[in-house]
Parts: sequence; structure tokens; C-alpha cells
Amino acid sequence: MIKILLSIFIILLPVSSIANEISVIDVAKELNNDIIIIDVRNVDEWKETGVIPDSRLIQMLSPEGLVRKNFIGELLTTLGDDKNIKVAIICRSGRRSAATVAMLKDQGFKNIFNVTEGMMGDGKTTGWKNKNLPLVKCNEECK
Repeated sequence: MIKILLSIFIILLPVSSIANEISVIDVAKELNNDIIIIDVRNVDEWKETGVIPDSRLIQMLSPEGLVRKNFIGELLTTLGDDKNIKVAIICRSGRRSAATVAMLKDQGFKNIFNVTEGMMGDGKTTGWKNKNLPLVKCNEECK
């Protein structure tokens, strides 16, 4: 029941309502610095577009469209105990990443950002892929 309610929350969530935001351009500038990028899209999306170099791939939703049981645990394991770590969350367009930012804020993390525009943006001129920012083929994680 909680998974269903959370999934409905994600669908209805205004993208910028509760998330600190960072642009795709600003994230790209941080690639060689101390920012962790977490991509919460699904495997098919990773295969379709490729992934940001050195990003952590943690699929948010199950094939049924519900939040995966281990999602929060995988995020917490990836991020560790430092609540001030700088993290950018990206998805296709911003809804899943905004919900993930909210979840991590609830866990006490302070420097968590939703990547505005997401990977695809409007499908034409906005988004990581459409701005021709760095991508690599998804290998092991996509098998």
C-alpha cells in the first residue's frame, strides 16, 4: 500500500515543489569534482540514451511502476553517512528525481539536488542528452 501511495505521489508531484534544483549545465561542470550523480531511470532508459560517466545507477521503479522495495536502502548504502555530501539526482524529466530528493531530505541529507530538465527534457532542445553533454554506453548495469 505504501508503494502505491508513493507512486501516486510521484505522479502528482510538481517537479520544483520540494527539490533543490541544479541545471544540467551546472552538473556537467561538476563532473570532475566531488559531486555524486545518481540516475534513477530504468534499465531500458539507460540502454536507450547511455548514462552520465561515473554516475551511480539505482533504478527507482519496478516494471509495474511502483517504487522498488530496496530503493531507499540502495540510495543510503551508496551515499554513506555524510549528510553533507553533494548529490545530483537525474531521471528522464524530473519527477522521479524530485521525489528522490524529497526522500533523501527526509533522511537528513542537505546537499541533494534535482537535475532540472532531466536526461531528455522537452525531447528537442532541453535535457542532458539534447545538450550533447557527456554520455557513455551502459554496460554491466544494463545486462
